[in-house]
Amino acid sequence: MSPPCQPYTRIGLKQGSQDGRAKSFLHLLDVLKGMKNRPKYILVENVKGFEESDSRDMLVDTLGQCDYAFQEFMLTPLQLGIPNSRMRYYLLAKLKPLTFALNPTNSILGYVPFSAHMSSEFVDSRTRVISNEEQLIERTSVEIEPLSNYLDPLADITPYIVPDKVLAKHSHVFDIVKPDSRRSCCFTKGYSHYAEATGSVLQMNTDADAAIAKANGETENQLDLLHTLQLRYFAPREVANLMGFPKSFTFPDTSSLKQRYRTLGNSINVRLVSELMRYLLKENTTV
Repeated sequence: MSPPCQPYTRIGLKQGSQDGRAKSFLHLLDVLKGMKNRPKYILVENVKGFEESDSRDMLVDTLGQCDYAFQEFMLTPLQLGIPNSRMRYYLLAKLKPLTFALNPTNSILGYVPFSAHMSSEFVDSRTRVISNEEQLIERTSVEIEPLSNYLDPLADITPYIVPDKVLAKHSHVFDIVKPDSRRSCCFTKGYSHYAEATGSVLQMNTDADAAIAKANGETENQLDLLHTLQLRYFAPREVANLMGFPKSFTFPDTSSLKQRYRTLGNSINVRLVSELMRYLLKENTTV
């Protein structure tokens, strides 16, 4: 279950259940209450901010009424060594008498228990708020890979070159990364359509100085300086790589570039959710 995120995003109005887009999720909670044969397992995903909303409170209240045990998480792909920031709230629930392999903590975990790919030394939030990703990764021994491991050899980069009109107006808000960088910003459905906070852009000329090019925003030769960076957007396949989609995953040939970015921006990190699903299905052998 992935409720609409707009009522909970940091740039939204944060109206929670009062936002009309939350109605579908609230309807599902009502449906759950009335079901005769409820699902044994539930996985919920949403943006950071959902954990502070009244919708979250309604969710856990419904789970309690329907006899579920649940555990909450705040996780980012960086914890798996993936060079992409995508902090997300997750909740796993099991219909009793099913039990978790680790007793629920009544707090938000910053790691997945028993994961072979994620350290258990991450922050365990005893409140309901984890402020940033640094709290989650500062104690990890997992090495974050360079972006180059996720890039594809593109036969034609023309569709992904940042247009001059975008460079001229919005370069000051770009998050510019290089192939050897070990972090990139969260890709959203507005990637390549909006410039700010929608995802990183890739600097192909690694010898150029991005700081100098951006700092000269008021000079006549700013565009020339920016051209030296050779900036391009990540291709959809590269975004899919960072989000853990297998090589076998492809888009329909009929889908446009915009549709592909929107689909990925609204999606999940497959590898991270796989870790959660493994834990969800793991039995408590001590019971």
